[in-house]
Amino acid sequence: MKKLIEGFPAQLEEALGIAAQAQLPAAKQPIHNVLICGMGGSGIGANLIQTFLYDELTVPVAVNKSYDIPAFVSANTLVIACSYSGGTEETIAGVEQAFAKGAQVVGVTSGGKLGELLKQHGASYIAIPSRDQSPRAGVGYAVTQLLKIFGHFGLAKGDHAADIAASRKQLADEQAQIQADAQALAAKLKGKFPIFYGDARLEPVLVRNQQQIAENSKQLSHQNVFPEMNHNELVGWRFPEWLWKDTVTVLLHTDYDNSRSRIRMQICEDIFRKAGTKLEILPARGGNFIQQCLYLIHLLDWVSYYLAEENDVDPFPVDVITFLKNELAKH
Repeated sequence: MKKLIEGFPAQLEEALGIAAQAQLPAAKQPIHNVLICGMGGSGIGANLIQTFLYDELTVPVAVNKSYDIPAFVSANTLVIACSYSGGTEETIAGVEQAFAKGAQVVGVTSGGKLGELLKQHGASYIAIPSRDQSPRAGVGYAVTQLLKIFGHFGLAKGDHAADIAASRKQLADEQAQIQADAQALAAKLKGKFPIFYGDARLEPVLVRNQQQIAENSKQLSHQNVFPEMNHNELVGWRFPEWLWKDTVTVLLHTDYDNSRSRIRMQICEDIFRKAGTKLEILPARGGNFIQQCLYLIHLLDWVSYYLAEENDVDPFPVDVITFLKNELAKH
């Protein structure tokens, strides 16, 4: 896992090369909406696209993380199937339904059963590498190709290749400092229950981090966003009283936080401290929102790795997921 995280800047560079050579079809019908099907490490790329392109999207975009797809899917829907392995059964089930509804389907996958299904229906897909068995480490491939697809179909202002290239350079140049910052934060999280908060636009980054801490660090954590948590969860910052001394609350910030949400977070800092938690502030760096998100993703990936070291566990295997898949295969 250490090698995979270290290789993230190089992955972004390789992903740009793949996107530049990708051959995608023209739309058969006007696209009125988009559905992205993906689970886990593949699906989080879809959520990141929603927030990356929030100010640009010309049509509604939904993310499907289940077996069944929404009723609105039609010939005017672009369905993007995203599965690193190509074997994700929920994504395959959704794509089969999309074809039955006459939707326009493209994919991002390394092949597998999904690749075969797309070929069978004459649908195009962008092939990404399958050099390891850790889909969560391939988020750079997924995000870059999804940006390519949205740009190709005129659903966003280009493919944002320049932003990915700038992120690659930044993360490579700042690698030593990023690792040092991540290691310091991970040491503070050892033996604690981590709570992560940020502006609503950062929700996919927060979810990604929660997934990484679960899979790499073998540890539960919690995340939520402002302003939504102010309308419910904030009231729960009272019981159980014994919990708070064993928590560390991390506030993520970008330069693009909503100004009202930023004020809310500042007010809540005192509420959190009075409850007894330790508070950490994590500011993003980068030239724009996409770059700042990728910076936070990379730094927090390192946090999950160093927290695995603190927990004395191997971050790579996910044995309980493998067990679950093997059991499902029997049914």
